[in-house]
Amino acid sequence: MYCTLLLLLCLGSDDLLNQPAQHDRLEMSDGTLLIGKILQLEDDQYHVAVEGIGKIKVSAENVISVTILTTETLVTDAGENLAGPLQLTAGTWTVNNPLGERAIPQQRVVAINPTPVLAPTSTQKATITLNGSQTTGNTRTASAVMNLDYTFRYLTHRFVSKVDWTYGEDEAIVTKRSTGAEIKYDFFPEDNWYLYTSFSARNDAFADLALRTTAGIGAGIQILDTEHIDWSEESGISALNEDFVLADDETTSTLRIAGRAEWTLKEEIFEAFHDHTLYIALDDPDKILAQGRLGIRTRIVGGLSLNAQMNVRHNSQPPPEVEQDDVEILLGLGYSTTF
Repeated sequence: MYCTLLLLLCLGSDDLLNQPAQHDRLEMSDGTLLIGKILQLEDDQYHVAVEGIGKIKVSAENVISVTILTTETLVTDAGENLAGPLQLTAGTWTVNNPLGERAIPQQRVVAINPTPVLAPTSTQKATITLNGSQTTGNTRTASAVMNLDYTFRYLTHRFVSKVDWTYGEDEAIVTKRSTGAEIKYDFFPEDNWYLYTSFSARNDAFADLALRTTAGIGAGIQILDTEHIDWSEESGISALNEDFVLADDETTSTLRIAGRAEWTLKEEIFEAFHDHTLYIALDDPDKILAQGRLGIRTRIVGGLSLNAQMNVRHNSQPPPEVEQDDVEILLGLGYSTTF
């Protein structure tokens, strides 16, 4: 199957064949013998460097024996990495190292010196959840809640944004309408801690709130950042400005305490999540604003999931005739994608 020149170079030189065994050897089913350096076995192809010819590829199905004299890494289908001189004879790989000799059936070997898998330099994750209800007949009500989350991580930088929207009506009369958004930038001088700057805005006419804005800086700790758990906590100083519909407007400086956690289980089929943000006025510690989310997602198919969630917002000193707490219990659909 290989040209005559290749056969002459690899087989025709008695000096090459009779020299001390110091080169790797690969024998093919048609009798071709390649002598040189076996660099790699990957995707069912051998990569061989042959002196005078260069690098060539050989299909693994055409190879009947291999001898690799240097210490190389053999990977099995069980995820084992075995290092040492290697030899393939009669369908069995033999690995020799200080721990002894190990025989591996050929069909269980997936690679030799596989190309290292590099961690992605950036990751992005977007999740949207929609929850709604409608009734007709004796009562006519409609409600909808939307949450949108987006996270972008690139090396030492992370951008986190959140948007939520709530709407409700009863007998065609609007009974609930609020919108909130937050954007935050994190910079990681080290893997386990970061500096951040954040900005948020919210309006809720039914809570007498025309617009509330915050802007601040601080530092955080990345407690866990693994394939299955992402957990961070942070604190800092934020300026808080509140414009009310009827009540007097207020401006103050606050201590901001926040955190977020996501826990993925069972091969991304089940996910639990939580985040919270707390503002404590520096000139009046009894004035506290807090908001948080707690929920679970169960994947249905692809990125589509069933979402159960509770949203809570608290104002310890609300305007007159406004309740301190807003609580939403939600059940709906979500879609999440990572890229």
